[in-house]
Amino acid sequence: MPKHAFLFAAMVFGIAHAADLPVLLWTPDQASGLSVPSGGDGGNVAETIDGKTVRRIAPKSLYFYVRIEDKGYEQAAPLDLYLSVEAADDEFNRVGVQYDRATPGNRAGANYAKAEGGAILTGQGGWRTIHFKLPQARAGHGQNHSTDFRLNARGLAVRSVRVAAKEPAGFALSQSLSAETIRGLEVKRPAGMELTIGNDASDTDAKILKALSVTSVESYVHWASVEGEARDQWNWSQWDRQAETLQANGLKWVPFLIAGPAYATPLWFQESEQSRVVRCLEHGKDSKVQSIFNPQLPAMADRFLAAFAERYRDRGVIESVLLGVTGIYGESIYPAGPEGGWTAQLTGPYHNHLGWWAGDELAEAAFRKAMQTRYGEIAALNQAWGTTHADFAAVKPFLPKHAPNDRARADFAEWYQQVMTDWSVLWVKATRKHFPKTEIYLCTGGSGTPVLGADFTAQAKAIAPFGAGIRITNEASSYPHNFVITREVATATELYKTFAGFEPAGLVDEKGVVARIYNATASGIRQLHYYQPNILQSKAALANFRRDAALVIPRQPEVSVGFYVSRESWAVAPETLGPMYEQARALRDLTDFAMVTRQSVVDGALRDLRALVLLQSPVLEPAAAKAIEEWVQQGGILVAADLSSARLASRLYDGAAWQKRLLAHASTGPELIRAVLDGKAPDRWQLHVGTPADGSWLQG
Repeated sequence: MPKHAFLFAAMVFGIAHAADLPVLLWTPDQASGLSVPSGGDGGNVAETIDGKTVRRIAPKSLYFYVRIEDKGYEQAAPLDLYLSVEAADDEFNRVGVQYDRATPGNRAGANYAKAEGGAILTGQGGWRTIHFKLPQARAGHGQNHSTDFRLNARGLAVRSVRVAAKEPAGFALSQSLSAETIRGLEVKRPAGMELTIGNDASDTDAKILKALSVTSVESYVHWASVEGEARDQWNWSQWDRQAETLQANGLKWVPFLIAGPAYATPLWFQESEQSRVVRCLEHGKDSKVQSIFNPQLPAMADRFLAAFAERYRDRGVIESVLLGVTGIYGESIYPAGPEGGWTAQLTGPYHNHLGWWAGDELAEAAFRKAMQTRYGEIAALNQAWGTTHADFAAVKPFLPKHAPNDRARADFAEWYQQVMTDWSVLWVKATRKHFPKTEIYLCTGGSGTPVLGADFTAQAKAIAPFGAGIRITNEASSYPHNFVITREVATATELYKTFAGFEPAGLVDEKGVVARIYNATASGIRQLHYYQPNILQSKAALANFRRDAALVIPRQPEVSVGFYVSRESWAVAPETLGPMYEQARALRDLTDFAMVTRQSVVDGALRDLRALVLLQSPVLEPAAAKAIEEWVQQGGILVAADLSSARLASRLYDGAAWQKRLLAHASTGPELIRAVLDGKAPDRWQLHVGTPADGSWLQG
């Protein structure tokens, strides 16, 4: 029997028998058809409240898992289930449910579908009954611990769980969220900046987010979620419901359009002759992420983009589209681990780690072609690399640590990043064709290290002609960290007259909520993204967000200092990347600054700057050196450090003459810093440059 016929038969069977199924009940003292395991991410502990025994989600756990033990439910599935949870309203909490939903082909994401309903607990005391609807529940024990659904609420104390296969009397999702609660959440915020929340929203979620001045909701709309069964068998029902829910509540939509990652690519394509996956150089093993060198993939991605655009482009619900072009999650970076987790739900675990993914035949051919284009003759390549290759057929990708010399290592790393930029442009260009007037963001991430493949400045410049911006996904809770890891993107998008958005990599604490608002508004970006738990996970996080949300408005920083990000150095001296970011964090305590690169200084990024700090730059490309020198000649102030571990402009190119023209070197020791005053210092001035107890290089 075809899969669709089987699913249809199962649905009919389920509907016919739903009325005969018993109501299932769990309490800490007794259970009828339900069980609650404890362990792993779903630990819970016994407790007594008002003389009643409850089970509370353990401090280091995230979920409250429930398993349906009644075999009749599994046999009759898929079923629309009606869930009622009685919980203590003893502290602030956002309560939601994820469940194992039946879908054709059991596509990725079905095991943790978001239920309809939910509530905000405010800590006012007493007990709350919260209702949820679980459409087309599978009851097949597909979640962790062989369970069927889980409550998502930190520290929630649960007194009872009730499940029914037909709607009980008095059941109403709206009862879980009172008008008073909504009014208590309302935030007034000036229009201008996009505030988007991931991922997905039920009607209850949408009402909460609208009250909090959120403008849009993000959804992971991946290729496998709409064409999972077979080519040309499209199923948009999940996203039709999401779009309708958002429009009904006055919210916009940010669909994250993803194809290429293992979880996002339909199995029928992965199992076809058209599929080509990446292979790592370290182990010679294949991943299950599609190769960006696969000549079949662009046309398939274009089909997906075209089909989505045809269905949703003109509905008036889309705020912007976010592009997930490759990688593990969708960022424009190469696979970086970890193995397993939710991205392996469709395929099972696969080879996945931070490394160099250029070991497959398609990557090898692309690298060979690029080097032949660069050098023309094999003799020229051999001279540059110090090799003795007989012809270009012998040229293959290599691990950078095994490169014959710095030039070869730089050539490989630069090519590796450029092909990722080219792939990103291909996606942006295709998207612009199907969305001529819609705002487009390219999703990127990581630290900028060459092994990940994302050159943020190069990406910003390359996609700017198509009116596209960048969403970078690497923030956390620390402002200094967030500043240095995002400022290159902010600088580049401003220079190339496009736009940016910031997203956290994961958890954000209550202080991080504030830090991220400050970084967004002080960086001049257009879009600020949070995940729902970031602002609804605790009373403190929500209070901080509501207090400062009015500050989430577009601003443009005025900076007069630049900090040079020596991307050309990372290709041959990756050990300089970490210290560079540390020094940038320290400098931020003194002044705000732009983060410029070899590309942006050539394109005029120094034009409005008064000073430039140049550190950790053993490689300085001639074009960048020339642009810096011309800027200094026009009055710019260059502050450079010739560090013993990364001597300035000393590798790949001879920077000695440049340094001699621009820099005055002083020997280390007590005479390194000498104060020279122009006239008598006013009494209010105090000059202090160290004491004899300091290191000699600090003492003045």
